[in-house]
Amino acid sequence: MERLQASGIAILEHVASNIAYGAYIIIGLAVALVVRKISRVLLVKFFTRKGAENATVFVKNRFFMWLSNLSIPIILSIAIADIGRHSVFWTRFVTVLLVVIIMFLMDSIIRSIGDIYSNYEVSKTVPIRGVLQIMEIAVFIVGAIILISIFVDRSPVTLLSGLGAMTAIVTIVFKDAILGFVAGIQLTANDLVRVGDVIEIPQRDIIGVVTDISLVTVKVEGLDKTIVAVPAYALISEPFVNRRGILVTGARRIMRSFGIDANTVRVCDEEMVAEFKKIPLVADHVQVGMTNIGIFREYITAYLRNRSDIDQDLTLLVRHLQAAEVGIPFEVYAFANEVDLVSYEGIQADIFEHIYAIMPEFGLKLYQRPSGYTAEG
Repeated sequence: MERLQASGIAILEHVASNIAYGAYIIIGLAVALVVRKISRVLLVKFFTRKGAENATVFVKNRFFMWLSNLSIPIILSIAIADIGRHSVFWTRFVTVLLVVIIMFLMDSIIRSIGDIYSNYEVSKTVPIRGVLQIMEIAVFIVGAIILISIFVDRSPVTLLSGLGAMTAIVTIVFKDAILGFVAGIQLTANDLVRVGDVIEIPQRDIIGVVTDISLVTVKVEGLDKTIVAVPAYALISEPFVNRRGILVTGARRIMRSFGIDANTVRVCDEEMVAEFKKIPLVADHVQVGMTNIGIFREYITAYLRNRSDIDQDLTLLVRHLQAAEVGIPFEVYAFANEVDLVSYEGIQADIFEHIYAIMPEFGLKLYQRPSGYTAEG
């Protein structure tokens, strides 16, 4: 009978102990969650008052959430100190929880730094997104190593020493990331590409505006508003054209040629000279013995010099090139005072429409293949 009573008492004590143990854990978790909620609200209110703009960035990246989450492992670590049961399990649990929270906290800090930095003008000339992505990867790799070391009960240093054998595999798996990181450093150090630059990659038939430079890719928005992701290392290994100079100078180059029928080129006689002197832009330059194509060249040069939408400080050149099977190539080389594509094309169209319309006044004709016009034309 006494044994039965002792056994019953032992069972009751065991049950009571388990109930107390469970209640202790539940209370500890409840307190931790309450403290987490209160600390999060207070942190958001405090930092919002100090700097509203940056606080918004940190809220978006869940910085305050992960910072307040630190209260959970801290309170649990205090609670388990008095439990006395499953201490190894709870110690590892709290440690794992702490490492995970710190990983995501650091990740939110890195992303917040990137967002804040992007608001400054310097971010367009010195992009750091690739560097920040490398930092994020490093945080999670180190965190993963620490977590594994906790589960297998080994020192992180021991695990790190074994990574040497995996270097080749890591290099293959992260080849694009490594190449992109190196390329990103070269692009930034040499100031080859910035966000907002208009670039052209002939080998890939790509032309558009750079909208983002990341660890692995450079995003380019084409003229048709499509987005193309180009490997960052492609801008190092392949030739490309950066049209940033257009925006810097505020001018856009016009370089277009057309063919003049060689059969219409003449030496000016007195009658032609008299007619050409009626044209104000070349009246002072016309002389007997000059050619109609030479006077036409003088006229186009003067015409461009008198246009306010042509930059007079940059190169302005009107010339004819070596004669070929398409007639005499006549080239206009100048710079429009517009970088906007629509305005630029309008200026270019106005110039050449005028050239084509005025050409017959000088006795010249555009070259066309014989099948392109009749004898009367």
